[in-house]
Amino acid sequence: MIEVGILIVVLAVKYGPGLSGLSYDRLDDYLLRREDRWGRWVWFIQLSFLLTFAACLYARLDTHTWNLGYHYARLSENPFAFDPENVVLCRPLTPFISYCLGLHGRLIVITNLIITGFTIGLVYSYFRNKFDRPGDAFLAAVTITFSLVVLTSIHCGGYCDILTYLLIFLMWQHRGRRLVFYLLFLLGLLNRESVAFLIPWFVFISLQSQTNKGRRVLELIVGFGLTLLIYCSFRLWVESHTEIQYSAGHYLKPLLADPPGVFRETFYYHGLGIFSVFKALWIFPLAAALSLWRDKNYSELTGMALLLVCSYAQLFVAGDTSRMFTLGFMVMIIALCRLLETNDFRFREWAFWAILFNLMVPQVYTAFDVVECWQSFLLSKIL
Repeated sequence: MIEVGILIVVLAVKYGPGLSGLSYDRLDDYLLRREDRWGRWVWFIQLSFLLTFAACLYARLDTHTWNLGYHYARLSENPFAFDPENVVLCRPLTPFISYCLGLHGRLIVITNLIITGFTIGLVYSYFRNKFDRPGDAFLAAVTITFSLVVLTSIHCGGYCDILTYLLIFLMWQHRGRRLVFYLLFLLGLLNRESVAFLIPWFVFISLQSQTNKGRRVLELIVGFGLTLLIYCSFRLWVESHTEIQYSAGHYLKPLLADPPGVFRETFYYHGLGIFSVFKALWIFPLAAALSLWRDKNYSELTGMALLLVCSYAQLFVAGDTSRMFTLGFMVMIIALCRLLETNDFRFREWAFWAILFNLMVPQVYTAFDVVECWQSFLLSKIL
């Protein structure tokens, strides 16, 4: 990556050839000065913009829409049109937001950038409020920025995955506010119905630290039941106006005819798919898992494992391996919370070095039998 090379040169000039002058304490001081100068919320907005811009350089922003992105763009021109050729009629949320913003057609790319900035900013804000050191919040924001959580919607023009990930993060953050929790879930279904695969994990985190589990189980049955009923009613309403290509039968017929068929077709690429989400930074969840195992905190460890299993289950009906595994991105948020809280394995001493190394690892992406190595903005211009 040419941009990463430039970053390393700039850091070497400022902090010495071995970057010996670069430290966590120095980062904390810099971030605090920014907050004092601009105010915390203004600084959050500025930082979100800068990281979004950096992500566009790292993975090359695609200003054209293609494949599913083309259909999302078409839907943003008129979310109420029942176009039988549009395969994302039941995923209207981001196109509707884009329509309301006046960003029609391929301008949905700008809508995704706005949502990306919100996502990065909210991750930074959450960690900034949870931990005293601003460097912790910056670490979390940078980790998410240069992962497929953000990069997919930037590089794959028109794809609206970023809003799904934002809603999942908000569900986890506000899991104690039950009406908000179910409303966010409904919105998630309206953006990408695969969020339903995470229901076992949502149930698990809802039952954690609950003394009256029987009452909570009843609430979960009613809450998820009503939410799914509303979404199914919406799908039936759309189907009453036009034929939907990605109907339940579209997924269930191949699954019933040959249950492991799609899974078997993409199995060779599963390892690369899960690697592509965070690349070398999977060392963070691994370190957190070791920390939880050592302290016999099997509840949190089970939650992390369940999250990955739920995401993996999608590969029985879909073949976009990298995107399917990205649905389990919250494993990184949970891991960072654990490592920043305990500083196990002297985490803060090497975390940013791991991020710098990770930036030098090429960004790969796989769907079915296709494997791509994404180019940065400058490299794509040179080539």
